[in-house]
Amino acid sequence: MRLKWILPLAIFPIAACSALLSAQQAPTPVGENPPVEENFIVTSDVTYTQGINGPLKADVYIPMSPGLHPGIVFIHGGGWVSGNRNQMIKVIKAMADAGYVGFTIDYDLGKSTFPGALNESLAAVRFFRAHAAEYHLDPFRIAVAGSSAGGELAALVGLAQGDTASHVEAAIVFNGALDLTLPDPKTSLPSVVTIYLGGQCESIMETCKAASPQFQVHAGAPPFYVGHGDQDQSVPFVQAVAFTNALKAAGVPVEFFQANGGKHTYWSDPRFYSANLDAIKAFLALHLK
Repeated sequence: MRLKWILPLAIFPIAACSALLSAQQAPTPVGENPPVEENFIVTSDVTYTQGINGPLKADVYIPMSPGLHPGIVFIHGGGWVSGNRNQMIKVIKAMADAGYVGFTIDYDLGKSTFPGALNESLAAVRFFRAHAAEYHLDPFRIAVAGSSAGGELAALVGLAQGDTASHVEAAIVFNGALDLTLPDPKTSLPSVVTIYLGGQCESIMETCKAASPQFQVHAGAPPFYVGHGDQDQSVPFVQAVAFTNALKAAGVPVEFFQANGGKHTYWSDPRFYSANLDAIKAFLALHLK
């Protein structure tokens, strides 16, 4: 097991949130017998930790095949101000169908939620691992995945050091906000970063760097899958390139998926969905053996 340490992750402009969230679905209702969906069952509204305003919930997608399975903690986007745990539902279900236990979480949103949202994401990994037997999960094969603001959080979880209970064996980052110190003035990134951090980066630079995966890269981090559209209108593509180069320079295994012509949340675009999903499966098959 690798030791890790606590850090932050995620980004998404407010203006783009409504379009993304329109595709989301409501949580699966809870019942005595979890509903069967394809090759997995779903247990909804699991309380995994206490948030600022109350319990934080997660849904668990458990493959029906026998034995222990690798797992993935999913962290949604929404600019740290909106979104919910069903945002990546198509990918979550596809991976559960492929034999991965999915644990998709809500976390605190709004003003000054860093490092709270990161700590909640780490708590989710700890809870997931602590309930491995219940979820038919192999506790030694856990990955984290996130999109946009959730990509920032997922990257920080992957780069965290010091707590073996919340470490992960691989990290997947879709169109993640990776350097909060250099927001592109053409996007709404500056405003959501200010809300998330509780101030402008210029006045709280150390906090801004602590929330930026770009500044937390270190040797010994787990393998990373980084996907980004080269026409991303919300998080500049150059952030993914710089982050990937930093991982390589540190000797961290990294798989880079470039969606040529892809915009923000490229992974939901039919042009890239299948190729991206296949690449994720190949990445995890290699690193969650």
